[in-house]
Amino acid sequence: HRIVEPWLQEDSDDLLRLRDQIVWLQEELYKHYEPHNFQNFDDRLVRWLENTTNLDDRKSMFRLLDRLFFVGPEQFESLCRASFNGTVHRWIVDQASLDIVDTDISKSLTAALDKTWFCPVTDSMRINAYLKLNNVAGHSIRPDWRSVERLGDPAKVLEFVKVQQIERMVLLEDFVGSGSQMESSVLWATNNLPDLPILLIPLVCCPKGVEKGTEIAAKHDKVTFAPTLTLGKDQFLLPDPQDNEPPIFADVRAVIEKTKGCLGDWQTQPFGFQDTGAVVALFSNCPDNSLSMLHDR
Repeated sequence: HRIVEPWLQEDSDDLLRLRDQIVWLQEELYKHYEPHNFQNFDDRLVRWLENTTNLDDRKSMFRLLDRLFFVGPEQFESLCRASFNGTVHRWIVDQASLDIVDTDISKSLTAALDKTWFCPVTDSMRINAYLKLNNVAGHSIRPDWRSVERLGDPAKVLEFVKVQQIERMVLLEDFVGSGSQMESSVLWATNNLPDLPILLIPLVCCPKGVEKGTEIAAKHDKVTFAPTLTLGKDQFLLPDPQDNEPPIFADVRAVIEKTKGCLGDWQTQPFGFQDTGAVVALFSNCPDNSLSMLHDR
């Protein structure tokens, strides 16, 4: 408040509206941000704004929060349920050739789920929470496939699939930016389990990730790519100006160029990993694909 309140006496109504909105959002959403769950959001906001001493730059940074897409715990749960009750169910009905007018389809669907392996792409995706929310028992071993790719023994993985009578696999990820991690893990799976149909579901996906996922599915007929929520292009502040981008992006782009020296190792990628430029945060973490200024002190 000690930084923002003086602005409200002399500036436009948009800052007052945004201040009130942030006061509400910190109680509804931002307080659930786990990496700093025991720190007051007001204090974190002040420290963030103090990365620059320029008043106009501070106001631009503050206005950027109006564009922040924040996925809280309740939104995460909704995405988990939506992906399962919609995408997963439809895919399994197709894969198992179930008759949707069969009076016993619930039993058939449960039996098909028992032969479906649910795994995360990386350890960022909380697979246990996903299964509990959707009341799925799952298999006792459900490793993240980034680790399997690096440390797994293909022969043991194939043996597990045979012994467990697994007929299909669902790979889940909470957030996909550029899609590079997703691609390498899925390719390992398709190379070593060539006969296993795979449903690839990012709960939240950036445009670059959609392009990569679509490309993977086009090259591998056993892979189905189905993001639950795809973010719009106006959620990404890129290094170069884009047509019809939000006006605040031009101001923040200038701030990023002036302050990127404060970003340490990330000063060479001030617009996030592979210049994704996402203005996004999840309650569990701030993705590397987001603007570096959002997740660096």
